[in-house]
Amino acid sequence: MTVQFAAQQSDRGNGSGDGGRFALHVACPWRMAGPTSIIVGSGDLFTPSDADAELETFDWDVSGASWWDKRMQELTPTLIDTTVAVTTFVADSLGGFRLVCTGGFELEVFPNSSPAPHVETEFWRLIQPGRTEPDIVVGTSGIELVHHS
Repeated sequence: MTVQFAAQQSDRGNGSGDGGRFALHVACPWRMAGPTSIIVGSGDLFTPSDADAELETFDWDVSGASWWDKRMQELTPTLIDTTVAVTTFVADSLGGFRLVCTGGFELEVFPNSSPAPHVETEFWRLIQPGRTEPDIVVGTSGIELVHHS
């Protein structure tokens, strides 16, 4: 999942740039909650959107096939048409965090892998698209600044 933050300013300064000044790429479990329930979560990717789909043959990788696709399709217009701002950032010591936002939204990211000597897992990455600053990468090896090659 990728979340973009802060409207990108165009060269003309009229705010018509595409995307955000920051992009958060999440590769571990996450959920977006509203005031009373989970709105969408990473686990929805493995649930069919069609109630009659056979779980044994369900192909989550087909566009529109998963409950995640359906929920994101329903949620996207709300997020685009509404100014959602982060009001609080709470981090834990294991690489997880919670963003509390206006509109009653909360994004929670919670790494769920232990370090293994033979595999490194990336949990999430904060980048600045179009910029040369290093990415902030959090994974099983801790927090790193990763420069672009």
